[in-house]
Amino acid sequence: VTFYPFLCACLILFPTYYTNPYEGAIATENSEEIVTGGYFRITMNRLEPGSPRLWISCLFGMIYFSFVLRRIWIEWETFIALRFDFLANGDAEMDPDPSHDEWMRLNQSSSSSKRRRKSLISAKKDDQLHLEQYRNSCIVEFIPDSHRRDKELFEFYNAIFPGQVVRAEILLNANKLTKLIAERKKYIQLYEKTYAKHFHAKQVYRKKTESLSEDDVGVFSYLCCRCFGHSPNVPPEPRVKIRRQYSTGGFWNRCCTHWQRKKMVKALPYYLSEIKRLNREVECEHRRIMEERQKSEDKYLSQSVLAANLAQTMKFMTGVGGDLTCDTGFVEFNNLTSKQSALQCNITGTNQYMVTKSAPDPRDIVWENATVERGTINIKKFQMDSLLFAGTLTWSVVVIGITSISNLDRLTFLPDWLVPATDSFWYGLIQGYLPVIVLELLMLFILFLLRFIGEKVIRFKVKSEVDKFVFRWHFGYRVANLVIIIVSRSLIETLDALRTNPQDFIFQLAGGISASSQFFLNNMIVAAGSENLWELAQITNMIFHFVMHKITTVEATSKRALEKLEEAERFDWGEVVPTFIFSFLVAAVYVTIVPLVIGACALFFYISTKVYTHQVLFVYAQTYEGGGKLMYLLNRTVFVIIYISVVIFATVLGLKEAKVAAPFFLFIMFMTTLIVDKKINNTFVEPSVSLALTNSRLIDEENKRIEERALRYQEYKAAKLERKRQLAKAARTAAKESKRKGGGKQQGRVTPDTNATSGSIQISSRASSDVASTSSSRAPSIESSPVRKRKQGGSNSATEGSEHKKSIQFKVTKEDTVEQLEERATRHAKKPLSQYGTPIKKSRKDTFNFDDDSDEEDERIDFYLYRQPQLNKTLWETKPRPYR
Repeated sequence: VTFYPFLCACLILFPTYYTNPYEGAIATENSEEIVTGGYFRITMNRLEPGSPRLWISCLFGMIYFSFVLRRIWIEWETFIALRFDFLANGDAEMDPDPSHDEWMRLNQSSSSSKRRRKSLISAKKDDQLHLEQYRNSCIVEFIPDSHRRDKELFEFYNAIFPGQVVRAEILLNANKLTKLIAERKKYIQLYEKTYAKHFHAKQVYRKKTESLSEDDVGVFSYLCCRCFGHSPNVPPEPRVKIRRQYSTGGFWNRCCTHWQRKKMVKALPYYLSEIKRLNREVECEHRRIMEERQKSEDKYLSQSVLAANLAQTMKFMTGVGGDLTCDTGFVEFNNLTSKQSALQCNITGTNQYMVTKSAPDPRDIVWENATVERGTINIKKFQMDSLLFAGTLTWSVVVIGITSISNLDRLTFLPDWLVPATDSFWYGLIQGYLPVIVLELLMLFILFLLRFIGEKVIRFKVKSEVDKFVFRWHFGYRVANLVIIIVSRSLIETLDALRTNPQDFIFQLAGGISASSQFFLNNMIVAAGSENLWELAQITNMIFHFVMHKITTVEATSKRALEKLEEAERFDWGEVVPTFIFSFLVAAVYVTIVPLVIGACALFFYISTKVYTHQVLFVYAQTYEGGGKLMYLLNRTVFVIIYISVVIFATVLGLKEAKVAAPFFLFIMFMTTLIVDKKINNTFVEPSVSLALTNSRLIDEENKRIEERALRYQEYKAAKLERKRQLAKAARTAAKESKRKGGGKQQGRVTPDTNATSGSIQISSRASSDVASTSSSRAPSIESSPVRKRKQGGSNSATEGSEHKKSIQFKVTKEDTVEQLEERATRHAKKPLSQYGTPIKKSRKDTFNFDDDSDEEDERIDFYLYRQPQLNKTLWETKPRPYR
């Protein structure tokens, strides 16, 4: 919307302005001075009042704004298809959230190929499960006290949609559980960090000792190493200083007087003991919450008036009450049609009661703020909006102080040695670019303040709402900068002039547009060059990673810390997009008044397109998908810019005494913009808010066909596998019958085991069975099955009962003899076996068994995508990760 209009302006507007013979006007009491020399020879100042050439500017402006409206329509045609696909399928192109601890634990703790294949298969199934739960889930807010339990919420929606509700869950204020999980995670990270450093120190010591042993060391070298300390030192066990509280006992103990004493202990065993202790406390707290969740007594009956008032005060201050439940929950339906019906119908007939919305992307939810009541969020948002709007009145003082640097002639109070000479390089640099740079640095502080207010003060529940808040006020303050710079006085004085003398205000506004164009021209040049190149270079991140890699050793760093360094940064729409919108605002205001400015805007958009295309592909990563929520705010912002620009240009034409062109342009373009705005709202905005019920029904039918096809395929695979098993069983039975008829082999021999895996054999003898019987008292065998006693001579087959024979498996080579195999079998049988048939290794107290399956029961827990992470046991991280 800037490049092609700039080319047209070079062919049409520049010759029109430059060739006009008007030389300007001198300032009087009723009019401002009109400068037409130098930079202003290619601006609208060169056209005298009432000039016929004003019609060229009028027609050019009409063509430009019509072109912008057409581009908006094309963008909506592209967006609407993506929006409908998101409403139907979610963000199916993105991978599962890598921050989920379950995937990390499964993929990193799987020590065998079988376990690894199992984790990959479960991940595929979970992707489909996540998609189905996202499609069919809704978030419910403003839940009354009478329905703040899972059972009541489920019965409410099940009564409206009989048989269509899968589950209903209320979010819980599990603050203590959250703190315990955070503390456990801290100790897990400390263990991983300490273990990595200690492991690296031991490896360095081993390499040094091996290098010394390989060298030819004489007596002299040995004495030198002993005397001068060249011999490597054994790395000591890592230790940590802890504080323990002791009571004095007796009367002082009753008075709760304690004193602390610092003590040095071994770090790794201490961290493991703390992790295990916190695991027990987390389990107890989780069990307590689940039990209390099922209670149905009236919580208000046991509260006094003072306690109730204090609870209400804390709820207003923090947004989170002292109760276990809150006014927010999630409801999952069994199909997409039922969900869309719940979203589009009037469920209760009143506002702020059981408000049902589509569930956001789980990665978009700020779980720390999920339990904050929506009413409190609305109140705090109104308070912060009022405060930020009042802040724009005082912000004008800062902006005027910065822009005053652009006119060094006003700084008469400064000493002469501080003000550079008029014709020097430093004079042009300070006057042209220093105010722009200082103002952009201040806007960075505004961005940080806005994000802090959205996340910590208002406490929005989803990140997209935070981005929307930052976007709105970031752009609002940039618009305030535009108005303040154009008017060249504070907003308070501007509003006072608008109230007392509107005509004088209009004259000052129109006169300041051309005069302040140089500041915005410099602003666009700095944004196109310095800001884009700074963004492309990523100098801050490069310095950070350079310093981190210099001061840290990769081998002595935990895997978690290395993954943290490799994480991509999040792309903040609320911080980046307002810069582009502000550039479009400057281009729309100055497109016909100062066409050179739109050239700088075109340069900015061209370089920014190249830079940010590279950044979003290779640098940034979008951690969540908002579903195009920003597009609706962006659409409204662009139309507001067009309305403002049309009014400003029509006002400038009126001040130029274009008595016909000004009202003609205002009426035609304002009505055209209004019609296109209404058309876009009816064609794209309203239909894309939710998915149509017809499309929902088609998607449900397609999903049903896919499920039936998958079920038939599973039945086919099961039948095929059963046939293979029957054939294998028949073959084994036939082999046994043939062996029985041909006579058994001599005892004490090593015979191959057809049921064992490749690379292993089976020992079947009285000696091995005796050895196995001694080990059976220590651990159960993995392959203990009753077998028939083989006939020996046909005499004692009926008198001897059935025996149990132990089956031992281990790897062999071709060079092994029978004696070596029997000796190895005896040695192997004496080792206690785990439930997987592998020898149990004695673990040290400072190590953690990463291959145990103590978390197998987590797979049987009912998983729900919108359950709070601290309550979703499948996402808990209960043990440290492996070193590598």
